[in-house]
Amino acid sequence: MISPNTKGLESERRFLFYVGIKALITYGKHVLILSSGKEELSSTKRKMAFWDLPGGKIEVGEQVEDALRREVSEELGVSKNDLKIGELFDVSVSNFKVSHGQHIPLILVTYICRLNNPGRNFVLSNEHSRYEWVDCKTAARRLAVKFNKSFVRKLQRYDIKALHS
Repeated sequence: MISPNTKGLESERRFLFYVGIKALITYGKHVLILSSGKEELSSTKRKMAFWDLPGGKIEVGEQVEDALRREVSEELGVSKNDLKIGELFDVSVSNFKVSHGQHIPLILVTYICRLNNPGRNFVLSNEHSRYEWVDCKTAARRLAVKFNKSFVRKLQRYDIKALHS
């Protein structure tokens, strides 16, 4: 039962959502994808591993590019200055809802990015267990668990071009 003090908040919940920022990191004709680790599986309440792009939620008061640099740095163990952020690739609603005891929709904002020295070995956070550089069609197929159909179709058709420096 909803108490009178929270009834108004509950009715406004239909307008609540989280914003996630993602990096579609390109290298040659490939993109970087990450497999979920124990921490990510726990926070999403998933039993099976899934593929994702580097990124995460924007914190209160944080600018979009700052959030993307922070998340990529945390997840890959690279310097924030190593990330070159290019054009906006896609904005869509995720197939996942953010759990943590709630079921709030997640908006994913994805930018095309590059890394300085992308051929290195990454030091992954506990959120991810491994990474792979794959072509766009393979990435689209693997990301289809988390990313919606419009994102997947767009990625399948995407022709990777060099970003402007």
